[in-house]
This record gives sequence, C-alpha cells and structure tokens, in this order.
Amino acid sequence: MGLMLPVILLLALSYMVGPCNCTGLCSPETYEFRLSKDGAFHFPVFHRKHPCLGLDDPVHAASVSDAGTVIGNDEIHEGKYFMAISLGTPAIFNLVTIDTGSTLSWVNCERCQIKCHNQSAEAGPKFDPHGSATYRHVGCSDEHCTDILADNGLPYGCIEETDTCIYRLSYGSSQYSVGKLGRDRLALGDNHTIVDDFIFGCSVDDIFLGKEAGIIGFGNQSYSFFNQMVRQTSYDAFAYCFPSDHRAEGFLIVGPYPKKLELVTPLIRGYGPRSFVYSLLLLDMMVDGRRLEVDRSVDKQQAMVVDSGTDDTFVSSPVFYAFAEAMASSMQGKGYYREYGLKVCFRSAGGEPVNWMGLPTVEMQFPRATLKLPPDNVFHQQSVDRLCLAFQPDSAGVPGIRILGNKALRSFRVVHDLQKMTFGFQARAC
Repeated sequence: MGLMLPVILLLALSYMVGPCNCTGLCSPETYEFRLSKDGAFHFPVFHRKHPCLGLDDPVHAASVSDAGTVIGNDEIHEGKYFMAISLGTPAIFNLVTIDTGSTLSWVNCERCQIKCHNQSAEAGPKFDPHGSATYRHVGCSDEHCTDILADNGLPYGCIEETDTCIYRLSYGSSQYSVGKLGRDRLALGDNHTIVDDFIFGCSVDDIFLGKEAGIIGFGNQSYSFFNQMVRQTSYDAFAYCFPSDHRAEGFLIVGPYPKKLELVTPLIRGYGPRSFVYSLLLLDMMVDGRRLEVDRSVDKQQAMVVDSGTDDTFVSSPVFYAFAEAMASSMQGKGYYREYGLKVCFRSAGGEPVNWMGLPTVEMQFPRATLKLPPDNVFHQQSVDRLCLAFQPDSAGVPGIRILGNKALRSFRVVHDLQKMTFGFQARAC
C-alpha cells in the first residue's frame, strides 16, 4: 500500500518447498486457522469464488471467515486479500487488507467525525470503542505514540483533554487515515489466539478506495501486526501465497515455515527514510529473453518495495518506457496492436480471444534470483480480446517509489525471513 512513513527495513528472498494446497478439498482441515506444531500461525487463503465457499455443506463463507481465513473479494477491493480479525469485548468481526507496505493497523470506527469510506457489510460492522469493555486510549506520552508520530514525520498529535494520541497515515492515490490510537483485545481463529492490548488505529477520518474495514500492517516496527503477533512464535518470519486461480487455496503463515530454500536474494535495509518496509534490489528486466534498452547512467540498480497492499508493479520511468516498447514490439509480432491511453494496453488485431499461451515472457532479475513472470502476473484482462500491463511508471504512483506489487507475486510462494534477512519466491505454487 506504499504507506508514506519515513522509515524502512531490509528484506530478502527465500523460497518455500512444495505447492500450495490446490486439491479443492472442502474438509475443515483445509480451511481452519491453526497453530502448527512448530509454533507458526497458519491462515488458509481463499478467493470468494473458491468452490469451497459456494457449498452449503460443510463450509460457509461466514464460517471460513470466523475460522481466521484470508479472503480475496474483488467486490470489496479488487486485487486485495483480507484477514479476518476480531476486536474488543464483545468481539467485533472485521476483514482488513494484508499490507506488507505499511505498519500501523487500523479499522473504521463509529462516530466518524469528518469523512469515512463506505464499509461493505461482508467486511463486518464498524468498530465502536465505546462499546468494548477492554478498549483503552494510547496516551500522548506513551512510547508507541512517540514512535508512530516520529515514523510519520508528525511533530505533535494529542488530544490533551483526554490524553489520547492522534495518528495520520498517508498512502498513494491521495488516500489517508486519521484517528485515535488505541489498545484492545485482538482475537484470531475463533478466539483460539488472543493478543491482549493490541495497538491499532481507530479511524475517524479517511479517504480510502476500498470497502474493507481497514488495514493490517506487516511492516517492521514494534507496533505492526506482524511484530505484535510474532512475539508468540519461535521464528521471525512470515510467508504467503495469494492465488490468482479462484479455485486454488493459498496461505498466510506468521512464524516458522518449511526451511527448504531455493533462490535467495538479500533484503535491503533502507529505502530512503523508510525503514519499516521490505525492499529488493532490481538489477534488470527482460522481455522474451532480451534485456531492456535502458541507459544505465540514467537508471542504475534500484530498490523496490515489496507491497502486498498494491496490485500493480511500479518501476522507474526509464525502465517502464523501455519495457513498454519491448512489450509492444513483441506483442505486434504475436498479432496484437498497442492502444495509447493512461495505461499500456493491447488488443488482438482480428478481435480473437487472447491466447495466453502465446504471450511474451517477462523476467525480473534480482541478486542471485530471477523472477520469471507468467502472463497472468504481467497483464490485466480487460475484455476477451484486450489486455493491459500490470506495470506502471513510478511517476504514476507515489513519486519516486518503486513497488513490486502483489499481481507480480500472485500464485508464488513468498517468504519474508527477517531472522536471516532473506526473501524468497517459488514459482506458480498455488
């Protein structure tokens, strides 16, 4: 989600063994949240169109959500995946976006004071802090208040009358959330896992494009969901596989993961002033085996933030325009012509349906690892005969920020191993 906070972390690429569970079995063992024998928290991942969620027996969409499952729902927010959490006493169910590009988690709260986004009924009700017996404000002198204000470049944020810390988060596309910092009981997996005094934002003013309840932050700060959760495990890592195939099942794991590693690339600690994000060093790109023609004196090796909360991938303008030209040349040879507009799109010359097997191959090269992208991860299909690139220049997003979005990594097994400072991906795993 490309959160505009002045901090960053180091990240690396490490690969997991074995494919995602694509059997389509709808028994409870395939969908329930669980704590594995090695101490990891495991959440299965489904799209709302997964066949298991369309059955009256034995799995209902509501029961899957209550089981701590990750849900993909394009009607709530296209291209995003959501975690089911419960906050407060009594517990309030909410679906929140999994976001590796931000740290502070937040949800929509009652008593919206200025403007708040519309929340889908499927994402749960708005959280009411006054209705929770376990909710507490975070005080203005609390160290977490000080850290969050500093990380966001805010010199001050306090309601002195009630000693309540105020936060403000900024995202790309002029999105933001402003509200009060609080602590409350967080429950996962039908109340089997509890985090007491979970720190999060209670949003009372926002501009937000989705209809989910809010965001769950996986960035590397003490107050992120990941770092509050990983204290209950034995290993500092998280892994995920978000399926592009709506019939497939993916996963989200916090803690230890299967340790057979394949391609591994180092993480970079630092992306300008952003120390909370996870970034990789992009060395080169290729289309159909040919390197892009980019003036390396203008565009040198560059870091990219790994951001599960952003759908498209954003590269530097010189790389993007070279990539677009290379794709146009290759697509023309395969019977497609380029359309010019805000995005780079292609249409089959004769109006025939897209031949996915005949589309160009794309590779992204990182230190010691090459990410080979299948066409599903390169294009958005707009109609039967029309495709648009899932890549944009960095000038079209957060200025100067390069992002490896979740579309590029979808259906890969991905590991963020903060203990070894490595990052891994295993191709077409779910």
